[in-house]
Order: sequence, then C-alpha cells, then structure tokens
Amino acid sequence: MPPTPEDASGLALARLVPGLGDTVDLPGGTAWEPKWDGMRLLALADGPRTLLRSRHGGDLTRDFPEVTRAVAAQVPAGTVLDGELVVRRSGRVDYGALQRRASSADPAALAAHLPAGFVVFDVIQRAHVDLRPRPFIERRIALEELAAGWAEPLSTSPLTGDVDLAARWFRDLAGLGVDGLVAKGLDQPYRPGTRDWRKVKHRTAVDLVATAVTGSVAQPGALLLALPVDGELVPVGRSASIGLSAGIALGRQVVPLGGAPSSAIATRIAPLVVEVSADVPWSGGVLARPAQFLRARPELHPVEVVEPDALLVGC
Repeated sequence: MPPTPEDASGLALARLVPGLGDTVDLPGGTAWEPKWDGMRLLALADGPRTLLRSRHGGDLTRDFPEVTRAVAAQVPAGTVLDGELVVRRSGRVDYGALQRRASSADPAALAAHLPAGFVVFDVIQRAHVDLRPRPFIERRIALEELAAGWAEPLSTSPLTGDVDLAARWFRDLAGLGVDGLVAKGLDQPYRPGTRDWRKVKHRTAVDLVATAVTGSVAQPGALLLALPVDGELVPVGRSASIGLSAGIALGRQVVPLGGAPSSAIATRIAPLVVEVSADVPWSGGVLARPAQFLRARPELHPVEVVEPDALLVGC
C-alpha cells in the first residue's frame, strides 16, 4: 500500500497558471475537471479498517463516518482513492459548511445536518497494485470501473477532453462552488510532490499567509499578512477588521507561537493560509490597502501560496 502522506509531498499537485490557454498540450493531450471547493482526501479502503487521511496526513476517519462507511462498503480492499471532500447545500458546494464541520469539537455529530460527499478524481492503488506509474488515462479507466456501482456519498469528478466544454465549465460552474479547473495530461503518471497538473482559478480571492493577529487570539481583530519568497515569509500588509462571527470562527484555526516575540498590538501565530479579496491593488510588492478577510484555508501549506501576479486568470 502506498504510504499515507504526512504532508503535501505525498500527493500529486497542480501548478497555478494564468488562463485556460496555459493548460493545453500536456503529455498525451489534456483533460479537464472541475476544481472542487473542498478538502483534499485520500481514502484507503480496507473493509472495517478503512482510513481517511487529509493532505497533511491527519486522520479524518471518525470525523466523517458517512464517507468512511461508504468507502468500506463500496470500494474493494486494497484500493487507495484521491479526491475532494465536500459539503453540498442548496445545490452548491459550500466550503464554509465543510469548514464548520471540520473545525467542530465533534465533527461526526454534525453528519446528519451537514453530510459530506467524496468526489473522487484518481485511483492510485487497486487490488494492492500501485497505479501511480501508470498514465492518467489508465487510472481514469480503472476509476470508472470501480465507480460503476457507487452511490452517494461517493461520486467521480466529471472529466472532459473538449476545451470548449472546459471553458463553459469554468464560466458556468462558478456559482455552484467550483472555483476553477484542473488540467491533467492523459499520459502523465501520478508523481507525489510534483506540480505536473495545471489549475486555473477564478480571480475572486488571493491566498496569503497570516503570521500574526491583532486583538485576542480567540477572536482576532485583524491579520498581518505575508507571502513566501525564497523560503521566507515576507510581510505584505494586513487585513481589514474582521467581524465578530468570522473572528470567532477564525480563532478556532489560529495557533499562537509559544515563546515567540509579540508586539503590544499583535501576537505571532503559526503560519496560516487565508483567502482575502482579490480586489485590493498591489503597489511595490505590498497591498495598497487592508484586504478583506474571506476565510482560512488550514488544509493548505504556506509553500503552496504563489505571488499574486500569477493569479490573473481568464479564458
């Protein structure tokens, strides 16, 4: 069985590119699928010993029992699936609802109110055979064979080799909780830790790294923001004031750095990836004004944050 990843180096990844035109001509031809606004998940099927792992190796098996049961019942032992954990509400994927469940003191207790689904886009092991060296098209065929009898909460991510349909997906699915497209070469193997895939995102938000909070750690008033540059987190500005309810929710994600020097107005925290509104201009490599905080993305690693010039997307 492929080792459970302890961090993102165990998963194949995608490199952010400016537009759809930058995703064509991948090895063997390009196929596109929606980029779901959820949490990356590996499912290791083994009957009653089935495990769910986050992209950083966290154990989610008991937190999402409905997904664990479905994988155990519907997926043959010796299979490892890669996909996205999502919560759907009112016909759309709702990342905020998923985050509320994941950050709850008892996530499993919310299963009836906020049921999760597992949208699978790759199979990296089948019948105890490692499929990662195989081309993506072979892995996709294997996935569709496995999924022939699946029922909710398991599903497969749609896939197309038609660039015009991909462009329509990019345009039309934005309101359904799909924040872009992922492109894969049909001949590409699954290479952990590499960014062989490509992704195009809607430019509504920018990922930055929060390095400190003002006010209470339990209810931050604002964030000090940075970008990774040559292995260092370089300050680029701050967020605007965070509202009461958003601050309380954010406080559950914040980890203060014990012993770290703090100022009278700010407390240093473990680097936390956050989304801020993309409508703030940049000047001289820093934010021209405070950015609106949108949400925390604790499932992402700071090294995955890219410079904002790379976030200009379009079709």
